[in-house]
Amino acid sequence: MLTSASVLLFPGQGTEAVGMSAGWEAHEAWAATVRAAEIHTGYPLRRLMAEGPLEDLRFQRHAPYAVLAHSVGMFRTWREAGMPLPVAAAGHSMGFYSALVAADVVPMETALDLISAVEDTSEAAFADRPMGMAFVIGVPELELRNALLAHPALAPSNRNGQAQFTVSGPVDELDSLVATLQPMAFKAGLLPVRHPLHCPHMAALLPAISRRMVAARPTAPAFPLISHFDGRLLSVGSQAWDEGLASVALPVDWLAVVARLRVLDLPLAECGYGSQLAGLTRWAERTFQVSSLQLPPQQARENGSSIA
Repeated sequence: MLTSASVLLFPGQGTEAVGMSAGWEAHEAWAATVRAAEIHTGYPLRRLMAEGPLEDLRFQRHAPYAVLAHSVGMFRTWREAGMPLPVAAAGHSMGFYSALVAADVVPMETALDLISAVEDTSEAAFADRPMGMAFVIGVPELELRNALLAHPALAPSNRNGQAQFTVSGPVDELDSLVATLQPMAFKAGLLPVRHPLHCPHMAALLPAISRRMVAARPTAPAFPLISHFDGRLLSVGSQAWDEGLASVALPVDWLAVVARLRVLDLPLAECGYGSQLAGLTRWAERTFQVSSLQLPPQQARENGSSIA
C-alpha cells in the first residue's frame, strides 16, 4: 500500500469503462460513496459501472457522476486501509472535482450538484447548435493553432502534452478541423462529450453556474490542490472552490501540472480507473513513475503490487 508522502492524480471523464467497479463492491467505503451518489443523482451508477452498456455509462448525465464517485470511493477505501493523506493532489478536467471532495473542500453532494449545474446550463445554452470536443494527437501546437485560424468558433481546451491537445466548440466546425488534421495526425476524432468544456464558450455560463452553487461553503483543504490551469498550489478552501467553478471555462494545461510535480519531487499515484494520467504524465516527463490505486488494497497486496 501507499506508505510514503505522495501526490495523487485524479482522472476525469473519458476514463469510465464497463467493469471499472470490479473488486470494489465488497468494500464498504467505496460502496457507501457510490450509494450516496446514486441517492443524490437518481442514477444507477453501480449497475452502469458493472454491467453497462457502455453507451449508457458514457451518457453525458451518467459518466461524470460515475467517475467522481468511483475515484472518491477508491480514495476513501485506501485511506481506511491506512494510506496517509497525500502531500498534494491534482485532477485532470473534472478530476479536479474528485480532488476537491477527497481534500474535504466540499462534500461529494456539492460536487455532484456542480456537475448538474454545468450540465443544465450547457444544455440550455447550446440547444440550437451541437457542441463538443475533439482530440488531436501528433500535431505540433503551432500547426494546430494555424489550422484553427480557419475556425474562429473553435478554441484549444486541453494541452495534455507537446503534441496532445483537445479543441472545443461547435461540432460541425470540429468535424471540419478533424478532417483537415487527420492526414498529419497520429490520431484525431471527436470525444464523447456534448459541451465545449474548458474554452471561452463556457465563460458566459459561469454567472448562472455560480448562482446555482451560491449555498456551497468550502472549507480548508486537508492537502493542497494543484491547479490544472497553471500549476499553482491551492491551499485555501475558497480559492480551490473558485478554481473548480471557473475550471469549466479555463483550459487544462497538464504540462503546467507536470512542472509543479517536478518541483514537489514526490511519488505519484493515480486514483481512478485506468492509466490515462500515468500515460500523460510520463509522456511529459519520462523519468516519472506513476503507481496506481486501481486495485483494492487487499487485492493489491495479494498481487504483490505494493505501492510505496
